[in-house]
Amino acid sequence: MPHSHEHRGSHHLGGTKQSGEAEPSWKSLERMNRFQEPEARRIIEDLGLPPGSRGLDVGCGVGLYGLWLAEAVGNGGHVVGIEPEEERVEAARSLVGGRLDSKRLAFREGDGTSIPEPARSFEWIWCGDVLHHIVETEQALKEFLRVVRPGGRIIIKESQVLSALFLPGHPELERRIQLAEIRRTLEEGGGRSFQERRQTTLASLRAVGLADVAVRTYLLERRAPLGAADHDYIQSTVFTRNWGERLRELLTPEDWKQRSTLCDAGSPENILKSPDYFCVYPITVFAARIPA
Repeated sequence: MPHSHEHRGSHHLGGTKQSGEAEPSWKSLERMNRFQEPEARRIIEDLGLPPGSRGLDVGCGVGLYGLWLAEAVGNGGHVVGIEPEEERVEAARSLVGGRLDSKRLAFREGDGTSIPEPARSFEWIWCGDVLHHIVETEQALKEFLRVVRPGGRIIIKESQVLSALFLPGHPELERRIQLAEIRRTLEEGGGRSFQERRQTTLASLRAVGLADVAVRTYLLERRAPLGAADHDYIQSTVFTRNWGERLRELLTPEDWKQRSTLCDAGSPENILKSPDYFCVYPITVFAARIPA
């Protein structure tokens, strides 16, 4: 899990600015999507979504995954992306809304626990880095089942079911940072950390009667020299935002000092400056088939 708040900060988080941040909250999600893009397109291709099919993107964020999904199903297909907050919907429309005809890709307000669509409206649902934020997991999955046609699929994508590696050569420090992140998400996750919630996705799917589930994990690997999107994501979202002041009180003074030496953008010993830098980042995809 660690670094869970890269995704949306909260399932209900809108486009407001967080304290200490000079940018909209969805900007870190855009960074994550651009970091993931090469593998994201491969993941979507591997799913083999039916050409011309109709799909729903639950918790569509800034809309990039919705765009890639719509491109994958082709001209005859249609993807609807929903977000509970109007600011996120507007962000998605602004970022990618004009890239495809609205008959192929549309964004609107909607919540995963009460989807504003008729029963059996879609051939598949995509839910990326969102389900672990929804405390009412079973209610959401039952809604997914309601709006997907028999024989269709529910696809849950979760980044960092396995822990990522962002500090090569410093495994003890990174593990302690990961544990601090786990503690930080307990309250928002209803007493269960985001990593625990991610790792019980398969059990949640089985609990609503979905036994036919394929599970596949992809590893994103990056190494120096980093591309602009990779450097921006790791420095701005992981190091500065996720591992920033929000974790200070959960780390010892010595760990905080070491973290600052390795991660602060202005540090002469910033680890991203190393010619030997590399990172490994996992994405796990759970694809459940609806009984026909």
